[in-house]
Amino acid sequence: MDRAVCIHGHFYQPSRENPWLGEVGVQRSAAPYHDWNERVAAECYAPNTAARILDADGMIVEVVNTYSRISFTAAPTLLAWLERHRPGVYRAIIEADRESRERYAGHGSAIACCYNHLIMPLATRRDKQAQVAWGVRDFAARFGRAPEGMWLPETAVDLESLDLMAGAGIRFTVLAPHQAAGVRPIGAEDWTDVSGGLVDTTMPYLCRLPSGQSIAVFFYDGAIARDVAFGDLLSDGRRFAGRLLGAFSRGSERPELVHIATDGETYGHHHAFGEMALAYCLRTIEEGGDARLTVYAEYLAAHPPTHEVAVRERTSWSCTHGVGRWQGECGCHSGTHPGWSQAWRGPLREAIVMVRDALAPRVAEEMAAHVRDPAEARDDAVGLVLSRWSDEAMAAFFSRHAPGSLSPDERRRVLALLELERQVMLMQTSCGWFFDDIAEPGSVQVMRHAKRAMDLALETIGLDLEPAFIGILRRAPANDPEYTTGAEVYEALVRPAAADLARIGAGAALYALFDIEPPAVASGMYAVHGDWRYRSDAGGWRRLLGTVRVRARATGDEALLDAVALFAGIDRVFSGVLEPGDDEGFRTVWVGMMGPDPAGAVAGAFTRVYTASDLSDEERRTIARRTAPGIGQAVCAVYRDAAALIGVLDDLGIPAPGAAAHLLAHACTERLLAMLGGGCTDPDRFFALAEEMRARDLAPDLAGLGEAASRRIALSLQAAAARPGDPAPLEEIVRTVRCTKVFPLTLSLWESQNLCIGMRGRYAEMQKRAGRGDGDAERWAEAFRRAAACLGVKVA
Repeated sequence: MDRAVCIHGHFYQPSRENPWLGEVGVQRSAAPYHDWNERVAAECYAPNTAARILDADGMIVEVVNTYSRISFTAAPTLLAWLERHRPGVYRAIIEADRESRERYAGHGSAIACCYNHLIMPLATRRDKQAQVAWGVRDFAARFGRAPEGMWLPETAVDLESLDLMAGAGIRFTVLAPHQAAGVRPIGAEDWTDVSGGLVDTTMPYLCRLPSGQSIAVFFYDGAIARDVAFGDLLSDGRRFAGRLLGAFSRGSERPELVHIATDGETYGHHHAFGEMALAYCLRTIEEGGDARLTVYAEYLAAHPPTHEVAVRERTSWSCTHGVGRWQGECGCHSGTHPGWSQAWRGPLREAIVMVRDALAPRVAEEMAAHVRDPAEARDDAVGLVLSRWSDEAMAAFFSRHAPGSLSPDERRRVLALLELERQVMLMQTSCGWFFDDIAEPGSVQVMRHAKRAMDLALETIGLDLEPAFIGILRRAPANDPEYTTGAEVYEALVRPAAADLARIGAGAALYALFDIEPPAVASGMYAVHGDWRYRSDAGGWRRLLGTVRVRARATGDEALLDAVALFAGIDRVFSGVLEPGDDEGFRTVWVGMMGPDPAGAVAGAFTRVYTASDLSDEERRTIARRTAPGIGQAVCAVYRDAAALIGVLDDLGIPAPGAAAHLLAHACTERLLAMLGGGCTDPDRFFALAEEMRARDLAPDLAGLGEAASRRIALSLQAAAARPGDPAPLEEIVRTVRCTKVFPLTLSLWESQNLCIGMRGRYAEMQKRAGRGDGDAERWAEAFRRAAACLGVKVA
């Protein structure tokens, strides 16, 4: 009898990128992280690549890449972000799938996902086809194999979507138990009603489809999944394993699969240290021998369905009203604001559908004039996105789809239409309706994608849908007291995010003033080339003047502009552009900029001028971070000027002004930071200064000290890994950690611990050499033991 366990994690984040720039802007609600992708990556995606298993003393004895042992959704929008921003985590996830194929008889742990998580039953067949095609293509490009399974966003199911998935080679999907309507043995006539979640979840089922195709369906154990997601089952990995193993039937002679599916973010983000409970659960099952771990594809290959199922169409796992959550006031909400109305959902859905349905026939007609098969070209356009619109990918695309040689204008038109199509899909992302208000980030994001699509429609086919869109939003009541309707949200949070080539050119000048790569360039959506002929930092102003060429890779549009940037403080920022002029005019502008009123010179010469009030949060944050060190330098300068007087007051017993204590605390913290940055070569000096601060009741910058210590420890580990046999970097770690003990510092040691764990093989080798009388090896091994202990890593 085969008894197997499968844990599925649906790892997913929506597209949060600004649709015009291709980069995620700062999200204040995710603080202290830059945005929610960064935060969830730190709390969940990264920890699951090296989940800790601790001994009774709290020391790390093992790390587990949980992705290699569970089944997981490889959501394209999340993986695209990880590939660019957390490449180490991305590589670990891809490697986990490769490793899982060795563990599970050639079947990988990753399954595909419809491309950008729209609710499939609410989509047109045309969009469903693209979602499946893009999801399959994205998966194959990343994992180097065809997907065997595919996740339906929110498990929202209908037969047409299943049929399209089967046609694309997908063999199975996963649904909630209440999504089964009836079952029967294959070949039997009578159905057994299993509605209400009564389906036997321990076997796969065959679902016959209208086209004559079929697909396998796994229905997960709902009770255990709920306790994992919303209960306390992740507080104890052993109990988690026991709950799974206890779900097998007693005395059954047939093969059984106990399996659950939850959001992957459950393991570490929704439940702190949930990845550790998951890792311990997996190890307990592997070592126990009562059942084996598996993934769906492996189990399906060994145990094909013996029963067929009829699914309940237009149902999902997170709405008890089917798919009502994504189109109206069904009553489902996040629980954060139980009194808030969801009356806004209907108008938002209506507005999005209006744009979708108005554009689809017009775009198809326009595309048909330029490509052989508009549907095939649309499905294939994901390759352009995967390549970040590289010239090589574009050339290959047009070679495959254009019937003849297209002019540059015709190519740009096709690219703009394809980008419009992409934005139309993104504007349907499920997160736009999932939460509690139209002013929340998910809803704002889909409206931004809609505006980008409408902007492109106006430019390419002369269709202006924005007035009608805003008119519908006026019927969407907002809950946030700052806004009355969705139309006000649109004006406040959507329209300001838009950026044309002129705005991007002006932003490029501003970023060039600080030698920073603009987000629009970092994202790969734009090529920006600046020729900054004039630059000066004289008289308290930073000045920059030159020309900039901006090309939108996704649409082919480009512009050559004269561009300027000025900075004399975060509240005195100016940037601007105008059509290129002659060299004499250029020099005249520069002379004016070097005069007593640089801002006036810019305002008088440039047709598009942006000031501090026009900066986005991302631009403000970037400039503030670049200039913030100047605050510390200014404070230190003030302290140096006042130090002698403060010393005299202290010597005479005269209380110094309160500001003096802040100055002294900052100066002392700066000295501590310098010691940490140097590896704490003299711990006694560090302890003496810390004691002096304590005696004077001076408050150090604990966050800054913690960051500095963590950074120094990581650098020391990297040095130790790069210099085999040299104990000095390891001894430096011991000193640094010892110094941090005098303050209640929070250290970020995850990456350092991973490096340390990876060096345990070298430690074993050094131990052998030390046993043969090698004194240098003994010193290294002793230093490693002490450093590992400081990091909480067990080595023996």
